[in-house]
Amino acid sequence: MSTLTELLRRATADEAHAVMRTPLALRLAKGALERSDYVRLLSCLQALYAELEWALMWNRAHPMVGPLCLPELWRNELLQDDLRALLGPGWYASTPRQHAAPYVERLGLLCDEAPGLLAAHAWVLYATPLPGAGQTGTGLARALGLRGNTGTVFLRHATHLDGEAYRAHLLDTLDRLPLDGRGRAALADEARFAVRGVHTLFEALGRSLTPVHAERREGSRLGGWLPRALIPARGMS
Repeated sequence: MSTLTELLRRATADEAHAVMRTPLALRLAKGALERSDYVRLLSCLQALYAELEWALMWNRAHPMVGPLCLPELWRNELLQDDLRALLGPGWYASTPRQHAAPYVERLGLLCDEAPGLLAAHAWVLYATPLPGAGQTGTGLARALGLRGNTGTVFLRHATHLDGEAYRAHLLDTLDRLPLDGRGRAALADEARFAVRGVHTLFEALGRSLTPVHAERREGSRLGGWLPRALIPARGMS
């Protein structure tokens, strides 16, 4: 029998690929987001992580949830730090997060009615390569005129401890959960729901992306973005 994490990876492969192909994810991978788009993304992610981490702590006495309470992996405070750096001390009142509402509501429901299924969301949000995960943040920082780690701590996954070791511990803990076939299937279904939720969020945010102020030259050998001064004026041959 395959491990639980292998089952979750197979169950969500198509949805995960769809997330990575959204316009927002592609822009993020290039470090080409405008500040307003980046703030909207961080705001929605902060709402998700805050709700998940609160739900995990609230249910830490639950036998399936307690072992997954690993504050070393938590992201809410990192995202708050980034938003505070970008928007100032009043960041919370300035951040739009309505697109995260359906996912947040799901987490709240599970917190009250089916806390064991929070394990699927912990796997998705802490142990899978979400768009932007593993970036140095340098390209985006340069594009937004940020200095050092300011505003990009979440992307860099900065932590005072070894994040990779804790992610490995989370995966091992998931694989050791005492689940029967029905329990494994329920977690696989919930993981699909979680990745679809991330996909829906990225698609919604992608519909309001700021237009890129450059044009891509089709067939260019460099395959990059042309400097504005080199783009021919309309009507010129």
